Order: sequence, then C-alpha cells, then structure tokens
Amino acid sequence: MHIVKGKTLNEVVFQLLELLTTSGHKTPSRNGDVLSLYDVSIIIENPRSRHLNLIGRTNNIFATFAETFWVLAGQKNIHPYLSFFLPRARLYSDDGLSWRAAYGERLYAYNQLENVIDIFKEEGIYTRRAVISLYMPNKDTKTSLKQIHNVSATKDIPCNNLIHFFVTPDKKLNIKVIQRSGDVIFGVSNINIFEFGLLHELILNILKLEVDSELELGYHNQSVTNLHLYDSTSKQAYDVLENEQKQELSNTNYDTISFPNSINANKKLFTSLIDKFSELITDEKYTYNDAKGTLQHIFEELNVPVKGNLLWGYTVAILSFVFQEKYGKKIEVDKEHFCSEFTDSIANNFFNRYQIKEK
Repeated sequence: MHIVKGKTLNEVVFQLLELLTTSGHKTPSRNGDVLSLYDVSIIIENPRSRHLNLIGRTNNIFATFAETFWVLAGQKNIHPYLSFFLPRARLYSDDGLSWRAAYGERLYAYNQLENVIDIFKEEGIYTRRAVISLYMPNKDTKTSLKQIHNVSATKDIPCNNLIHFFVTPDKKLNIKVIQRSGDVIFGVSNINIFEFGLLHELILNILKLEVDSELELGYHNQSVTNLHLYDSTSKQAYDVLENEQKQELSNTNYDTISFPNSINANKKLFTSLIDKFSELITDEKYTYNDAKGTLQHIFEELNVPVKGNLLWGYTVAILSFVFQEKYGKKIEVDKEHFCSEFTDSIANNFFNRYQIKEK
C-alpha cells in the first residue's frame, strides 16, 4: 500500500511520477506495457489547488475544464463538444457517438446527486450513507452488457467506481473516490481529481445553504487499486522529474467559487453552457465579445456571480480556447480577479499556442 499526500495537485502528481518510475512493477496491459503500483491512496489537502502546471507535462488544461463541464451537465454524446477538446474521445466509444459509461449520466441516474443532499438533510452532517455509485451492475457486467446492449465486450467500463462524501468532527466535507484502475498521465492527474474536486465543491455549496453553514472544504482522497504509467507516455514523466528544480509544486489556489443553489439548477447551468459552446464550435456567426456576453447571461439568469468566481474563470478559459483553435485569437487571462495558481496553469499550458493577453 502507498500513501501519497500533499497540499496541491502538482505536489502529489510529482510524487506519484517519482514513485512509479522508481518502484513501479513492469506489467503488460491491453494497451501496452505499464509501470504499476497497487493500492495507492492520493490525498490532496487543498483540493482547490487542482490546476496541473508541471514543466514537461504536455497536458491540455482547457480540455480538463471542458470535460468537467460536460460531466456536470450529465452528458454522454461526444460530438461536437467533447471531441473538439478531446479528439481521442472516440477511442473510448463503442459506437463512435457516445461514451457508454459516461460519469455525468451516472451521477444523475436514480437521482444520486439529489440523494446525497437528502441523506445529509435527513441524517445530519455525520451520516455515513452519502455515496454515489458509478459502476452499475445493471449496465456493466458481462450479463447486462449482453442482455441490454447486445454486446459481448465494451471499451468503456468505468474506472472510477464509487464516491463517498463524509464530514469529519472539524466540520469539513471530504470526498473519497474509489478507482479500480487509473492512468496517472491521462486519467488521474489530468481529469479525475479535477472533475470530482469540482463536484466536491458543488455539493459543499448546497450543503452549506441547506444543512450547515459552518461546513468547510476538506481533503480529497483518490484511492486507486492499480495506478499505472504507460510506456507510451513515460517520457512526460521523466521530463517532469528532470525539471524538478524549476517546478512550482506548492502554489496554492485560494479563489472563491460559486454555483447555483440546487442540483437541478447546476445541471441547467452546465447544460446551457455545453449547448452554447457546441453552437460556437459548429457556427461562425459569433464574435468573441458576443459569445462572452451570452455566457455571462446564462450565469446571471441562475443568479450565479461572475466577478471573482472561479467557475466563470473556467468558462472564459474554455471560450478563449474555442476562439484560439478556430480563429487564432489570443487567450485572455484575468489576473486581476484570480490567483496565480489558476492563471499560471493557463499561461504556461502546452496547448496555449498563442501569446497570453492580460486584461
């Protein structure tokens, strides 16, 4: 068993790459040889510091923001939105059109998110029953695949299986995610910790309003049974480690983040944003300022603040990337309202191919 603990995502990812490259077991897999570690608990003490910014790691943080919005909107179709940010999305699709085991659809299935809120309301803040299941036997076993989907195999069995929200005596809401298998480069560090970290804050926002205003953000525990590094992406790991002296691992994010005040309103917000981004991707009639104004109106309709709201920062980053890729427009970074842990992750991102424009 391995326990990797740190205050920021960058700090724990650096430790994970160090551990995998020095102590990982060489094993075969369906997608090539990997270095594997078994039963790894990753604990991030400040989950808000979730913006990957490591020299040598060629991640697309704009795709991370975009995919997380897609998940929180409960989406499963990959075109045109997700595939614009993540062209390899089709590689994980059985039909080339959707992800069969998309997390977003499953979060909302059987009112699981509403159930989390209701359980805390009914049983109090120390309930042990606030869980969400992402692995569903009625969809994911061999029998159900054959009976329901009429297939004998699938490319898409959920890697993350269970989410548990719990409050400790210091009145902090913590999250524990159980993951059967995790690729440290494309999965765990690039999207999983970020997407469930944002969900963590969304749930906290509602619980503070409806259950206990004294609740605070606790830690994020990503518990991975098999954590691995593929041979095909190992160069990035070694590049990160070779730049150890240049890495800024302890930069902390303290930005505030605001959401709508209910599960349904959150789904409406993210669905509306996805619909608008999809339109921008497929239609060239909008100017950047017009598109930004439309997105701001979506926030305002749901009484969600824009100024100083990290969620708006993510929205503008996604918008800027769309216009960057379509028209070569410079990325905008609002350094006045957001701290450097967030803005530096955008400014230094491998997929930001144009000069940063500071507002």
